[in-house]
Amino acid sequence: MTNSTHLFVTDPGFHTSRWQVAFPEAAVVESKALVDGPGLEQSDRPTVAWVLTGTDRWERLIERLVDQDARVIAMSRQPDMNEFRTALGHGARGYVHAVSPAALLQQAADAVLSGGMWLPAEVVNAVVRVLSTTLDGPENVTRAVDALLDSLTERERAVAEAVAAGLSNKEVARRLEITERTVKAHLSSAFRKLGVRDRMQLVVRLRMAAEPKRDVS
Repeated sequence: MTNSTHLFVTDPGFHTSRWQVAFPEAAVVESKALVDGPGLEQSDRPTVAWVLTGTDRWERLIERLVDQDARVIAMSRQPDMNEFRTALGHGARGYVHAVSPAALLQQAADAVLSGGMWLPAEVVNAVVRVLSTTLDGPENVTRAVDALLDSLTERERAVAEAVAAGLSNKEVARRLEITERTVKAHLSSAFRKLGVRDRMQLVVRLRMAAEPKRDVS
């Protein structure tokens, strides 16, 4: 195997051209070669390793690649929450459907390379809903959140507030009667202005603004 930034570890016969569309330089190997073999040479170690779940000893394989300093993203043919938790428990930094569109794979890679994680949309939305419950508070909390959102346009703010309430892009589009593409454009602009990377960071940022300042004098 030649040196590659991205390595896809899969079962015999399971492959999609989307992997190479997302990362033309990526290498693809069968899991058995890594599980039973001597491991990767230093020069062959990837920056991001994509491991297909359900392969023989895939959990151990994730651990092994993490030990070799790879950022591991687990890929599933049939994603479910138990498998997701298992993957993260063994060191994976992300979890995606194995045949996700190339653009989503690129977004997942960007997230883990920047030190974050890539979680399934349903997990992110569930966490966002839990965190967002703290934003409905007294008047001083509302003023603090208002001040933080002052830098946004009216439409950006409407999108950001809807997302912070736990709505998906599709639900936001339906509520505001705009397209999902427009939602994504407004959300990207809002993220940039507020200095956050994703919807979870958005809610955490709003929550921090809403927390009362402690007097440390």
